[in-house]
Amino acid sequence: MENKQNFKLIAHALVKVSDKYLLIKRTPIKRGKPNSLPEYWDIPGGMVEEGETPSIAAIRETKEEVNLDVTIGPILHEDSNYDESKGTVFTRIVYQAELVDGQNEKDIILQEDEHSEYRLVSDINEVDKPVDYLYDTIDHANTYNSGSKVLKMTRKK
Repeated sequence: MENKQNFKLIAHALVKVSDKYLLIKRTPIKRGKPNSLPEYWDIPGGMVEEGETPSIAAIRETKEEVNLDVTIGPILHEDSNYDESKGTVFTRIVYQAELVDGQNEKDIILQEDEHSEYRLVSDINEVDKPVDYLYDTIDHANTYNSGSKVLKMTRKK
């Protein structure tokens, strides 16, 4: 019997807005079903579609979820997890993203069936329940952006 393993790629964007980072809060229900990690703070992102590159997916997801046009920078984080119940390896790639000229906070419009609110933060501890991968992502963003005002990264105890 052949054992086939599936792979899914997820692309996210850590968006800088006025020297702060955009975080979005996940809704409890998404499209009529329980959302994964409900009420957690996350960043724009989602599944890479067939024929799409991860960076293009991050740009598309950012536009869909928060109505912002971004340019993609370096990869800040990668992780992979095997979901035994689905027989699938999920790999996440997070890019640093900058707003396209002329855009600002006033342009943010949330995709309400997925996210209930947003915050621009300079310290991850300004929100309760951030998704775990944000700590590593922000640490890498701080390294990449060293010398400029960046998000403080300390894990709550």
